[in-house]
Amino acid sequence: MLWRSKCWWKLSLVAGTTWAALWASPLLAQNSSNNYQYLDPAYLVGSEGGPAAKGSQDELAQRVAELEKALADIKAKEAAAAKKSAGKMSVNVDGRIYVDAVSFGQGAGSMATFGDAQDTVQFRTARLGAFGEGFDVFNYKIEVDFAARDSNDEQRTSFKDVYLGVKDLPWLGNVQIGHFKEPFSLEELTSSRYITFMERSTLNSAFVPARNVGIASYHVSENERMTFAFGGFRSIKDTPPYAADDDGGYAFTMRATYLPWYDEATNGRGLLHLGLGYSYRDVDDPTQRIRVRPEVAVGPRVVDTGNISNVEDYHLLDPEIAFVYGPFSVQSEYLVAFYNRSVGADPTFHGAYVQMSYFLTGEHRPYNRQKGAFDRVKPIENFFRVRTCDGDVETGWGAWELAYRYSWLDLDDAGVLGGTTSDHTFGINWYWNPYMRLMFNYVHAQVGTANNGPNSDINVFEMRAQVDF
Repeated sequence: MLWRSKCWWKLSLVAGTTWAALWASPLLAQNSSNNYQYLDPAYLVGSEGGPAAKGSQDELAQRVAELEKALADIKAKEAAAAKKSAGKMSVNVDGRIYVDAVSFGQGAGSMATFGDAQDTVQFRTARLGAFGEGFDVFNYKIEVDFAARDSNDEQRTSFKDVYLGVKDLPWLGNVQIGHFKEPFSLEELTSSRYITFMERSTLNSAFVPARNVGIASYHVSENERMTFAFGGFRSIKDTPPYAADDDGGYAFTMRATYLPWYDEATNGRGLLHLGLGYSYRDVDDPTQRIRVRPEVAVGPRVVDTGNISNVEDYHLLDPEIAFVYGPFSVQSEYLVAFYNRSVGADPTFHGAYVQMSYFLTGEHRPYNRQKGAFDRVKPIENFFRVRTCDGDVETGWGAWELAYRYSWLDLDDAGVLGGTTSDHTFGINWYWNPYMRLMFNYVHAQVGTANNGPNSDINVFEMRAQVDF
């Protein structure tokens, strides 16, 4: 779109020069109807009755021969490059940078309950990675985050996706081995580059498994309406040391998705997504704890179970649904966690969220049918603002999206008093182009503290500048 704001006369000049050269070409002749047509080159180099002189015939034949030789050389180089690449793994580089600014608003009750939440400016993410494929069926990825934080909020380098894969195996489909996301939850499996809000829901923070070390198999139906994935994993931290001993926990996780409706003609501007995830998790430590912030990466944790003793294992069940109709979309998940204890009552915790968004500029949320998750938003017109040759200013507005999410989490059950929280999150996304955007979020968290204490609210104002490549 940007070229329209430049000097149009330059384009006109190029077009005019090209037409003038074509007009003078011996390959263009006027027929009896005053229309112009291309003459067969064989007529020019053919019989003595042709209009081209002998010298012109030889020159044209020489040029045709040179052109054929150049094309043959290009094809030979392409074949050699393809043969060379087939004999080794390719290397591509990617990365992402998120810069966040966070400000808290608290009343006296919130200050008394949670303390003074500190306004923060930080690099939420600063990742660099490499990925590639080779020998037709193999692929790999290694990705490191230099801005990650551990459970104590200390910044340290961490692994993200670090795996190798094999494609098209009989019965197993595509297989990955290494450190990557377990196949669970639509919100989690949608990359942070493409999620609608700056942070995922409180439901995700409390229970959803993210990356662990393991092996998983992925299947997609022939019509790309269904996906199925399952895998076995070991619980391991994504910060050093990257190891698990004999006491490390085990998990089996699976997910299935189905598209009852997908509008092929519009490439998914209309769709209905259904999904179900399940995970069995044998814990490495019988003392478990669940604590969650409101939908922000820093600040106080507003619900906290404290230590839950004698935990043997637990199960996660997660139905999911999403609907897209042009610029409007809605998405929801409900998760229930069943904890089993060797001594004492078995608590069951619940959580859910529902979110909706609308593109003011007419875009839609693209859907990746291979992964059963949402993909990159592509603005109809990228953002730009330039001055033209005649002094006017031309502007492209990018894509604008309004969004709202309600999330709820209940950690009170069977003698465990972790509290409840209900978060209302409002968002504005301004997509400059498919790889850059600004995000603005306001979060209002309504918190019911443990032991039926007084409710305490906390407000969060967030902004992010994001780019990936």
